Amino acid sequence: MKRILFSSILFVGAAVLTLNSCKKEEPDTETQSAVDNSVCEGEFTSRLGIINGFAIKEQGVRSMMSGSPMIIINPADTLDGWPITMTLDYGTTGTVDSIDGKTRKGMIQAKFDRSWDSIGAVVTVKLLNYYVKNAGAANFVQYALDSMMIIHNSAVSYTNNIIGGKCIAASWNLEWSCSRTLSQIAGAGDLNPYNDVFQYTGNASGKNREGKTYTVNVVTPVTKRVSCSWIESGRIDLTPQDLATRTVDYGNGVCDNQATLTINGNSFAFTMN
Repeated sequence: MKRILFSSILFVGAAVLTLNSCKKEEPDTETQSAVDNSVCEGEFTSRLGIINGFAIKEQGVRSMMSGSPMIIINPADTLDGWPITMTLDYGTTGTVDSIDGKTRKGMIQAKFDRSWDSIGAVVTVKLLNYYVKNAGAANFVQYALDSMMIIHNSAVSYTNNIIGGKCIAASWNLEWSCSRTLSQIAGAGDLNPYNDVFQYTGNASGKNREGKTYTVNVVTPVTKRVSCSWIESGRIDLTPQDLATRTVDYGNGVCDNQATLTINGNSFAFTMN
């Protein structure tokens, strides 16, 4: 009887070890966090460039060119002095943005505490019924946030803090926050916001569409061209909940939706939606 019992214990122990070994050998191929991070990061980051480019002090209403939002400066603000509120209005049905070909609707409201060319100037941003649809996509994604603050640190450097960012589609919800330093590396010498290029460093955190949290740390400055829908270059370390840190490489400056994910030494391409 003791031999039978001992043999049974050995068999069960071997089976448990075998199962655990199988679990350890399962490859980590999770890309959802990287994809969902790009959904939020691309749009939220690009808004700084747009606000920076359209930051004007003139009284009244004007649209700078076809395919851009209506720019509204509250006349009462210009009479009373600072703060001044600037609204970028894409309408209720949608405007095909000539910058990146995306369709946007709703409003971006930016409140400036002083002239935007002043070092130390602060702008607080609200998104009002703000939706974005990629070219060729069938449905809009709503972008919302609890707070967004941009600080003008130096001639071409800004701090961008976003708390409680939300990216909402019909079948999924994403959460995203960040603390970033952005530097304008092109387009600062003219009034055309469409040729601006920014690089940023810092960190972010979020929750993907499966309810899993993740953190992000920029390891090589990330480049975002205002006229490109996608991030073009740079590298980040992304750590999903309960998984190993993986590196996302956005490429070498080509404007496309492809990036490379490296997990435990294994690399493969993925598409940024």
